[in-house]
Amino acid sequence: MSDVLIRDVPGDDLDLIRSTAARTGVSLQSYLRSTVQAQATYLRRQQTLAALDERLHDRPPVGEEDRRAVLDTLTDDHEGRAEELAVRDDGDRPS
Repeated sequence: MSDVLIRDVPGDDLDLIRSTAARTGVSLQSYLRSTVQAQATYLRRQQTLAALDERLHDRPPVGEEDRRAVLDTLTDDHEGRAEELAVRDDGDRPS
């Protein structure tokens, strides 16, 4: 895994992030790592959607039933990822 150093974070922002991490019972590092991972997941999905849009631009629209099935699958995946992160974060919680 790579390390990241962020400089010049406004004090008010950092205080808010620290207090949110503490309130949820995780370390600042764990909270920020989860946030970065969530953003990377979002960006990957946006890239995938853009690629699909380009690939399928000349095809007819997807029916509502198929659209709903895909959205349900994405929701399940998102919930599964949230559960995975919650389990991972439990290891960072103070005893």
